[in-house]
Amino acid sequence: MSRESDIRLKPLQVPLMYAFRDAARARDARREERIMDATEARVLTERGSVRRRGANEVELKRNLDIDLTNLVNTVCLGSVIDLGEFPQVQRSILNFGVRDISHMTSEAVSASDLAANLRDALISHEPRLIPESLEVSLRSELDEVNQRIAFEVSAEMACRPVDIPLEFVAEIDVGSGKVRLSNIANRA
Repeated sequence: MSRESDIRLKPLQVPLMYAFRDAARARDARREERIMDATEARVLTERGSVRRRGANEVELKRNLDIDLTNLVNTVCLGSVIDLGEFPQVQRSILNFGVRDISHMTSEAVSASDLAANLRDALISHEPRLIPESLEVSLRSELDEVNQRIAFEVSAEMACRPVDIPLEFVAEIDVGSGKVRLSNIANRA
């Protein structure tokens, strides 16, 4: 089934984590949502209407930013255990994250390996990004003094009625293995 026909079949909806974050932010996750008017008709609450009408681009990018930051700052299981005999685990959420680079020296770090590592993690664990649109390119060479290297990432976030273009910077601190993302949700 093509992506276009798949989109037409699915109703517009916000990601599941968005609903949880929205309820946590409003501190109303435990409140009863069923409210009836005088005629016993159900009243659509604000929390329920957000899930039905969807979210705007800024909110979707903000939620993607949170999830991508968690993804790129998590070391995958395959970095500490050989998963060669377990191809299903290699592709599963049990192997969530990027390969650990903190043990590498600056001489052993290859920009193309880091870019491929980042791209693979994004494709494997972020279904909102359209894999064919994802490009990771070197923005700046390794800064030997600060042990940092930066990549420009461009992709499209699958959305209805139109996909949302994204461009952001992933700055990797090679010494600690931490990644800082900027400009996803229009923040520095």
